[in-house]
Amino acid sequence: MLRSYESNIPGIEIILRRSKLFDLILTPTENEIVRDLVDFLSSFETTTTILPASKSYPTMSLCLLLRIEIESMLHSTGTESSVIEELKYLLSEYLDTRFPITPLNICGFLLDPSQLKIDINRYLTQNKTTKEKLLLDMIKKFKIDHASHANKIQNIHTSSISSSSTTSETSSPRMKRNLSVEYMCESAHYMKKLRDNLIQKHTPLPIISLDPIVAEIDSYMKLDIVCVDVLEFWRSSGDKFYHLKRLAQIILGIPVTSTPSEEVFSTTGLILNAKRTALAPENVGKIQMIHDNYELLKKN
Repeated sequence: MLRSYESNIPGIEIILRRSKLFDLILTPTENEIVRDLVDFLSSFETTTTILPASKSYPTMSLCLLLRIEIESMLHSTGTESSVIEELKYLLSEYLDTRFPITPLNICGFLLDPSQLKIDINRYLTQNKTTKEKLLLDMIKKFKIDHASHANKIQNIHTSSISSSSTTSETSSPRMKRNLSVEYMCESAHYMKKLRDNLIQKHTPLPIISLDPIVAEIDSYMKLDIVCVDVLEFWRSSGDKFYHLKRLAQIILGIPVTSTPSEEVFSTTGLILNAKRTALAPENVGKIQMIHDNYELLKKN
């Protein structure tokens, strides 16, 4: 509405004067404030346009990035008017309430490899987590390949026991030969070999904590690439990041907002009356089109 008013100030003032509504005519100072507000609020148009467009592209990966951009716009430059400065302060105070960042938003952000180097420590601290822990928690939360992962661990454990048993069995006869009286008379070379074999036999096998999911996350976090299309990245990643790929299929398919039409009504609500939802959809679309193309229609 402010944008419509700004582009039609002379005409509106003429109508108000003809109607003798002089009290409604804004002063030049007030009109300047309107222009400042239009410029400032236009900065948020990108966010309100992108986030509801969930059918066109994944928006969950963009949510935190847009929040970071909004915060940067709310920093005082010292050159804005007192009205804009006060508005920035109020928006900053209520930003967490109106635009909260959840672990789901952070997870979506991290699933775009192009954004891994961006500093989000403040949001991680607010959610009491780290990048690696959050991704691991999300994989567990959605039970991604949980049974298969458990089987892999069991197979590794069984394989280690089997290998240890085989080593002991195959080495025992040799040890018996090595401990024979005849062998004791052999050269120092064989004595050293006997010592090494005995040490190897009686040293317990190290317990290896192998978690392929943690290793996968660590490998992913080390990426330093520019990803043009996040969906194409995960589509072509193969099994290198198997669990994260499954997680991306879930998280990136979740729209940030469940009402894509809210952007339309945020504009339409300014040009229609309170009963606008009772209008036929095609009429709402026509009125919206006229509003958006008013400058073109006015020339004709």
